Formats: sequence, C-alpha cells, structure tokens
Amino acid sequence: MLLKSLLLRPIADFTLFRTVTAATYIRTCNKNQPKMVILHARTLNTRHRNQHASRIANKSDDGIEESKSRLISGMNFESSNHALPFTKLPIRTLLHIYKTTKNDHKNNYCKNRLYYIAHRIKCSPAELSERMAQRTFIYSLSFDWLASSLNVLLEMGVPGDRIIRDLWVLKYNHVTIRQRLQKVKDMGIETLYPWMVRCSEDILNRYISISKETKDILGDTKSTLIYLANRLNVPPEAITEKCHKIPALQTIRVTKVKSFLDFLINQGFDVNDIANKPRVLTSSQKTVEQRLDILRKLGLTEINLNALCKSRKDFQKYVDSIESAANTSESDNT
Repeated sequence: MLLKSLLLRPIADFTLFRTVTAATYIRTCNKNQPKMVILHARTLNTRHRNQHASRIANKSDDGIEESKSRLISGMNFESSNHALPFTKLPIRTLLHIYKTTKNDHKNNYCKNRLYYIAHRIKCSPAELSERMAQRTFIYSLSFDWLASSLNVLLEMGVPGDRIIRDLWVLKYNHVTIRQRLQKVKDMGIETLYPWMVRCSEDILNRYISISKETKDILGDTKSTLIYLANRLNVPPEAITEKCHKIPALQTIRVTKVKSFLDFLINQGFDVNDIANKPRVLTSSQKTVEQRLDILRKLGLTEINLNALCKSRKDFQKYVDSIESAANTSESDNT
C-alpha cells in the first residue's frame, strides 16, 4: 500500500503551491502486521524558482551582450569578421583592450594593435584576429615595447608567418630578442624563428650544434634527399619515389642518416640493399643494433633489413619462429 499526501503551504505572495510528500512502507516478516513509515516531506516550488532565475539570467545575459557590443564597437574594427573572435572574451578583458585601443588612438600610435601588427608582418587582419584574441597580453604591453620587439624581429629577418604562430615572442624585451637571434646568426644559421628567443640556453645550443653538423655533412648539396641519393648511388628521383611510399623518410635529419648509413655499411650491408629497403632508416638505430645482436646470437648470417624494422610484436614472432625451427632441427638430428 502506497500512502500519498498533499500539503498546501502559503507563500509570501499568498500563492499556494502543491507539495508532494513521498512515502513508502516497510513490511515486517509477519504479513498480517504491515507498518507504514512516512520518510520525509519536501516542499517543491522548483518551477517557480527556475522561472524566476531564468528571467534574471536572461536580463543579465542581455546586459552583458549589450556591454560587450558597446565596448567592441569602440575598438575601431574595420570589419565584423575582425571583431568576431573578441566577442568570446569576458567583459573585464574587453574593457582593458578598449582602454588600450583608445589610448593608442589618442597618441596616434595606431587605430587598433590588430591592424598595426598585421601591417608590419604583412598578413591579413582576418588571419591574425583569432590569434590576437587568444593572446590578449599584446594589449597589456606598452606600445613602445611592442614596436621595438617587432622592429628587431623583422630587422633580423624572422618571417612574418612565424611571428603569427608564436606571438608570445612579443613579450620579450627587444634587447633580449636581438642578443638571442644575433647569437644564432653568428653561428652561420640563416633561418631564424621566434622560439629561438623563448627556449632555454641548452636547447638553443643543441640546435646550433645540430645545425652546424648538418651544414658540414651536406656541404654543397644542401638537401638531405640529395645527400641520401649520393650515399646510396641512386638518382634523386629514386629517393623521391621512396619518400612518397615512406613519408617518414622526408623528416629524417641528415645527422641521423649519416650515422645510420655508416653503421649499416660497417655491419656489412650493401648500399644497394639499403637503397631497396630504406624503411630501416626510419627506425631507431639503437633498436636496430639490439635486433642485429639478437639475430646473430641465433646463428643468422644473412639478415633481411625489413626484419630489423618490424613492429615489436612482429619481430618477437619472427624470433620465436627462428627458435622453433632451430629446436625442431635439433630434435630431428637426435
């Protein structure tokens, strides 16, 4: 038996709301003596409160959107498309951008930093807008700081498309930017990137070391593809075709290629064999060395390069099959 009760409770505005009282019962082992237990009652005026909260939220949302619209309209955007990414920002951030923009315009710096940077690095405002809305710190920098940082980056030859992708570099003082990039340039590295300013000294020195080594290896070829073709005694077109089939070949550093080729040739592999099976060069040299050691301990003298670049699971199956064949041969001999 389920007991239902209704409770009417007066509210401040004299409106009566229906309240549902939940109830249940518990039977004892004796079916002839059921006991009814009313667990609890809770006043439900959820609908009224939700409607009231919704009205307040709608008014609040309308007010926020109206405030955003007023702020953005005062930021001198030339197109609604340029302004669109900024509509996602909170009011406090928009207010800061608005004040910065007004100050820049008042001092004849620029109408909006979006257009100033786009003009300096020669990109479309539409392309830059989304990134600027994600990097609002740009509107917190002094204009002199921003202009000086950009001046050095462009003077040192950093490409505009690289600056777009790494706007964080603008947070660095122009003196720091110049010192870092000049250090790289003095090492004979011509292509400069914003990350060279932001990275640690260890990473920068490592990059410089690899770049110098790469330059020494390539010499006049200036291409890993041509270097590989020369080492394997095949035309560059043959390597290009292999790269289409094995895309990972295109991203291998020449320093790895040289080290790997030297190792394989010293291990007795023929350059023609390597040219026909270049996938091995995309593997870890350390892994290949370990696998060569395993296979030679199993008694193999003729080793297929493709076996060295199998997946871990497939290589283990390959090893198991060799061991199984060896055990079978021993059993037959006995």
